[in-house]
Amino acid sequence: MRYYPNQDIISEQRFGFGPLYEQGSLPLDKQLNSKTYWHESVTNLPSTNDVLLEIRTFNEAKRKLKQSPTKKREVQKQLSAFFKQQYLRQVEARNLQTLYTPYGFQERLIQFWSNHFAISADTRKVQPIVASVENEVIRQYWNGNFVEMLLAVTQHPTMLMFLDNNVSVGPNSKQGSKKNKGLNENLAREILELHTLGVDSQYTQQDVIELSKAITGWSVGFKAPRVGFHFNSTIHEPGAITLLGKRYSQKGLEQGKACLRDLALHPDTARHLARKLVQHFVGPSGEMLVESLSQIYLEAKGDLLPVYHQLIQSSPSQSAQPLRFRTSQEWLFAVLRSAGGNFSDSETAPMSKSVNRLLGAQRNLGQPPFMSGSPAGWPDKDADYNSPSALTQRWQVSNQVARLAIKRAKTRGISEHVFVEQISQNLYGDALDEHSRLVIEKAPTAEMKLSLLWLSPQFQYR
Repeated sequence: MRYYPNQDIISEQRFGFGPLYEQGSLPLDKQLNSKTYWHESVTNLPSTNDVLLEIRTFNEAKRKLKQSPTKKREVQKQLSAFFKQQYLRQVEARNLQTLYTPYGFQERLIQFWSNHFAISADTRKVQPIVASVENEVIRQYWNGNFVEMLLAVTQHPTMLMFLDNNVSVGPNSKQGSKKNKGLNENLAREILELHTLGVDSQYTQQDVIELSKAITGWSVGFKAPRVGFHFNSTIHEPGAITLLGKRYSQKGLEQGKACLRDLALHPDTARHLARKLVQHFVGPSGEMLVESLSQIYLEAKGDLLPVYHQLIQSSPSQSAQPLRFRTSQEWLFAVLRSAGGNFSDSETAPMSKSVNRLLGAQRNLGQPPFMSGSPAGWPDKDADYNSPSALTQRWQVSNQVARLAIKRAKTRGISEHVFVEQISQNLYGDALDEHSRLVIEKAPTAEMKLSLLWLSPQFQYR
């Protein structure tokens, strides 16, 4: 089916989160060259370092109350509430960013890289800072250089804590030799398997160990003035290491950084990143793009903009045929954006009510923010989102959103049938699939018409 016959539809549906109600689309190249969009809810979040200092304050209060179990439990409750509150603030900010960004392609790329470097809030210690890598690193580097992005992500406190590198100690370091502590391989393994070379590359277990040694000392401080990332030389494994056959004799922090720079520009990394980008935006039909994108990446020494430009200009990307099934996240935000963005029944409803409904819908659809449950992130194949139970959940959510949107339109004095037609026109204009149009026309209510539009194959695929 030729569902996507023009560039506006392709830009919004295949590469974005769908058009905003009563707003047109922006060309993909213009989005790539525009300044990064920041919703105020994201910029208003506390920094990672501020949150770490707050956690230290709670923990110091607990230590002082060792002899008062009741008071200590009360502080622990306050700390748990703080963790939950910070997680929900980050979720709300991410959702508002996705709902209202005029640059859907930017946000898709940012969330692609956030999933590439996935951090999950079910690891409780990072719950209050789980979005920090996305907001403090990826929003800065998404259109920059992957080498710099990799270095910044790996040195970020959230990643170091999530994969336990802050407790990794070189066995022959000053502290390791005294306290009989050892390496933690978690971060090094995920760098090689997920972040750079890919699981099918020819690295070995010894390479994991060697990289683990190189990044010992990459730690996290909770006390001013050494709060956030810092290099602790007393736990860094001394001496040279050999990674992928190359010897690294640099000392201290520079040893790990040199390893990461080389890993970021390895041909296997180029192919791994290119394949993930192609799979995400184009799917299996774009496999022929992998080699050309990886070569562009290597020639650009890790610069990402040339790779993006080649991707969007490729013939598979411009196909009018459906290429991928929308993930739960993409589908939900496409629904909400098409209906005006608000998950409520009136313009004056409290924002908290809309935010809570949205998070509830994300949980019901099986993709709550920052909760992938694994460093591998959310899966990215159609079969992971196109099951009978998943479609049932979409049907229920679409009915709920349609009811609220129609009610909100009425309060603005917009005829419900005019509202449905406005949404359809903004999405597809005259390109709405004829079968979908006939089915929608026969639906007895405006709510049902909207639900059928959002559940149509044309809307669910991209």
